Amino acid sequence: MLLTIKSEHIALVSDPTAPSSGSIAITSAQPQSRCENHVRNKRLDVLRCVAILMVIGHHSNSFPILTKTGWVGVDLFFVLSGFLISGLLYSEFKKRQSISVGRFLVRRGLKIYPAFYTLLLLTLVAQLLLFKGAVPLKPYLYEILFIQNYHFGIWTHTWSLAVEEHFYIALALLFLILTRRSATKENPFRAIPWGFVSIAFACIALRVLTIWLTPPPVFRTPWVMNVTQCRVDGLFFGVFIGYLYHFRPDVIESLTRPRSNRIAIGILSAALLSTCYFFSRDDLFLLRYGLTFLYLGFGGLLVLSLEVRNVLSGNVANAASAIGSVCAFVGMYSYSIYLWHAVLIAATQVFLRKFPYITVPAGALFPFYLLGSIALGILFARLIEFPALRLRDRLFPKLRHPASTATTSLVSTTV
Repeated sequence: MLLTIKSEHIALVSDPTAPSSGSIAITSAQPQSRCENHVRNKRLDVLRCVAILMVIGHHSNSFPILTKTGWVGVDLFFVLSGFLISGLLYSEFKKRQSISVGRFLVRRGLKIYPAFYTLLLLTLVAQLLLFKGAVPLKPYLYEILFIQNYHFGIWTHTWSLAVEEHFYIALALLFLILTRRSATKENPFRAIPWGFVSIAFACIALRVLTIWLTPPPVFRTPWVMNVTQCRVDGLFFGVFIGYLYHFRPDVIESLTRPRSNRIAIGILSAALLSTCYFFSRDDLFLLRYGLTFLYLGFGGLLVLSLEVRNVLSGNVANAASAIGSVCAFVGMYSYSIYLWHAVLIAATQVFLRKFPYITVPAGALFPFYLLGSIALGILFARLIEFPALRLRDRLFPKLRHPASTATTSLVSTTV
């Protein structure tokens, strides 16, 4: 998701063109300067870029390593979404001592629905024009109602949107209960760490039970991989990390201050993420426990991305910053790119099957898939997604601090 958050401990501003210096510096738990905020958000956009490039690589089937491991880009998206979206609610409470669930859900809907339903509408039009016979409407109904992770819809990649949609609703209601039932008004989210632990073990148990209770001949990977009750733990891990940044920044600071700790987090994260290389997507160990390893690894990567500083210097840092700016630009459009990359890949494959005398090596198609998906995503983001966000911000602007009329946060149309 493309979001903007600003609070006393963490500020995220959607501006990938922020100036950079010879080294990249990020700190936490202290008031952030405007430049530091730009750098912090730039790194999150870079992570979005990494996630979407992995997904494109997986679906393109161009290189075996990406076909095998690229699907975990969705897991990175889950951790980022949990972190950023919970941050919106954390920030709102810290400013207003309350949370408007209705407003939050409406704003999320106006972020997600226009671009997604445009995809569905154009898909339906294409089916009516290109294929003879009646078009089945049930799959469209599953997509419209966001239950395509339980019943196969039109597109195989939109299941993750259903998981996130269910997460938005559950998170908003959970936060509403916590803020109204908590005895302390300064930090009503003290239960979040234990809540995450409970959800994490519950999801593992549900994955194990699903596999155990399903006869092997009829078991299908999506029955674990795609369903909300087995996958929402990754999103709530992002919520847990967001809680630490907003209400316990001292924990993050003490954890990441020693250089040895940062190295250990990096090594452990890499080891956890290697699960997707050593086990296939359909492997039962990965489905039971490996999904947990993946979001823990991506959580470590997220923390390091926000906290590590002064690793590079001089020309190397300048080159890395330039590359990062390009990746952050792509990351800003990750939602629309995610929606439309599968359309480009599917259309290309249909075309090549229709003209079998045109032979193109799979590896040679990857640049076309990559650049074409980015271009198509940017096009539809500017045609649909971003105008819808601007309309949303006019109709349902971000709430101000009740005690001040001044703008206390930087607002972006990509929130």
